[in-house]
Amino acid sequence: MRVFLTGATGFLGEYLLRELLQRGHSVWCLYRQPGKRMDTVRFLSESGLPRQASDLHWVQGDLMAAADNWPAWLAANPALREADTLLHCAAAMQLHLDSRGEPLRTNVGSVAVLQRLLQMQPMSAHAISTAYVCGRIEGDSVPERLHSRGQFVNVYEESKWEAERLWAGQATLLRPGIIVGDTVTGRCTSFFGWYVLMQAVHLLSRLIGGEAGGQPFDLQIGLPVDAASTMNIVPVDYVAQAAVRIIENPANHRQIFHLTHPAPPTYQQTLEYVRQRFHIEGVRLLGAGAAPALQPRNELERLVCRQMESVLEYFGNNPLFRRDHTDRAVPDLLPPAVTTEWMDRWLDYAIDNDWGQ
Repeated sequence: MRVFLTGATGFLGEYLLRELLQRGHSVWCLYRQPGKRMDTVRFLSESGLPRQASDLHWVQGDLMAAADNWPAWLAANPALREADTLLHCAAAMQLHLDSRGEPLRTNVGSVAVLQRLLQMQPMSAHAISTAYVCGRIEGDSVPERLHSRGQFVNVYEESKWEAERLWAGQATLLRPGIIVGDTVTGRCTSFFGWYVLMQAVHLLSRLIGGEAGGQPFDLQIGLPVDAASTMNIVPVDYVAQAAVRIIENPANHRQIFHLTHPAPPTYQQTLEYVRQRFHIEGVRLLGAGAAPALQPRNELERLVCRQMESVLEYFGNNPLFRRDHTDRAVPDLLPPAVTTEWMDRWLDYAIDNDWGQ
């Protein structure tokens, strides 16, 4: 394939770029910041990429002006006329609406821009979405299809749902679960989702001295989640491998694929991990829909509860994702089982890199 890739310097984008190059495709990468481009080049060089100078090209510009700037980009990069595949990974990751209108501005507005571009340069189109466009669903099995508007946990999920409606029938929709670090190195550059929960617990553990040993600290809090529910975490390298292999086959184009974990850890398993790793006790799982039980007894516990309240929204949506299309498309490719070893690796990397600060 000859791929025009947006978001190539982002966390998932770097892994998509690496996978495309490793599988012999040519890629034109849209980027804005030279510093981010250099970071991505260093990441690729660690994998011995690119192997040929003709495989990797860079186009500097703004995604939201891509259609307007396309003629100028062609003039500066004549080989860009050969691009036959659009892989749209760029996204605004804000969970709540900000003063600039993000994430709606980028995640929804970019679709119209790219659809204009496709009228000038016909390409097969493929877009990274999220499995959580389904909205709030507790325990039900979610099929790989377009969803009616649901009750969303945050604006980010809603923006991706809006984008899917605009792409419907025109693009392959690739829906990852909650993306975590590299399975081999633990590397991560975007600490959202699972990391928000773990960062909160880590900070609390440092405040109360939980990691130092001694008597476990009793938080005495209850969380509104069922013990058997799951947070669907999936390694970034698996998502990239599955996405590229899926779009390589034209028979998969314009379909919907869940790039999710078939057996994600339950909240009970995650709680056991937190107990062992951070030496914290007193967290009860109250069941879906229950009111949180946060009853601070002193100033330290009030601080603990305020920190926990900031992550409660991550317990509000725990669907099960069907993988019928994905399993047919890449039957031999599954993410590894989530073990204590994997979680330690992801968490160690995050702590060593100060959660991306």
